[in-house]
Amino acid sequence: MVQKLLYEHVDVFTDKPFRGNQLAVFSNPGKLTKAQMQMIAREINYSETTFIFPSKSKNIDAKVRIFTPAEEIPFAGHPVLGTAYVLIKKKKGKKPATITLELDVGPIAVDVAKSTKNETKLTMHQPVPEFGPAIQNRGQVARAVGVKGFDLLGGGVVSNGLDFLIVEVRDEEVVKKSKLNSEEALNVMKRHKIIGIYLFSRKEGKKINIHSRFFAPSLAVYEDPATGSAAGALGGYLARIFKFPLKFKLMIEQGKEMGRPSLLEVSVHCDRGMVQAVEVSGSVVSVGSGSILVP
Repeated sequence: MVQKLLYEHVDVFTDKPFRGNQLAVFSNPGKLTKAQMQMIAREINYSETTFIFPSKSKNIDAKVRIFTPAEEIPFAGHPVLGTAYVLIKKKKGKKPATITLELDVGPIAVDVAKSTKNETKLTMHQPVPEFGPAIQNRGQVARAVGVKGFDLLGGGVVSNGLDFLIVEVRDEEVVKKSKLNSEEALNVMKRHKIIGIYLFSRKEGKKINIHSRFFAPSLAVYEDPATGSAAGALGGYLARIFKFPLKFKLMIEQGKEMGRPSLLEVSVHCDRGMVQAVEVSGSVVSVGSGSILVP
């Protein structure tokens, strides 16, 4: 029997439609199997698609499963914000100030920073990052993202539920001109046991301004327009470089090279030489809705 399932289409990390990162949210997936959810995510072919289920915990608003076109993942940034946005919009009466989602990495709280008719700004409280080894082969990493070896300044593995290779390069122009070499990138991912490569440059000021790109060919996400989970990992990475200040903020632009400009805000809180909390904020807008037939 064919099922007709409805979904919401939102753009995340933008205050205008047709920018940021696309997300399809299925609020009532019924009894879909994992294979069916994967099939739907592959058909829609956004970076991620989410499916909302009831949670058995009284303190959790919903259980959320996240799928890329290639596989299910335990956590991701823009799917958390986008799914929270859909849940908030669907609640009747007074809107909640916080939504808590159950993910495979544990509960994630999402706060409403502001809300208007066309846009809602949300803040997620991410898992505290953990730090792995530094880049093991600079030449290989440089080739993987199409930059010169001397433009690569450093980097290492950071995990916050997902494992990323954070790679810093000399300046914004290097980031803009970078180009994914899928074969080399897959070798880097296998060597470092990561899901993707987060390339960035920075300019210091009152806020640290970041220009970034994210490549994850093994997930069938060859480039991502906005990567909230990796942005949080970057905050933890820079906290070590800055020698763990009490608090700092990042303003991150991503997705320009794809024609989908995105803006992500990261706040990092430190104490006694350790990262204590990471918050990632961004706006979400509705773009539309649709249905899909599932055999």
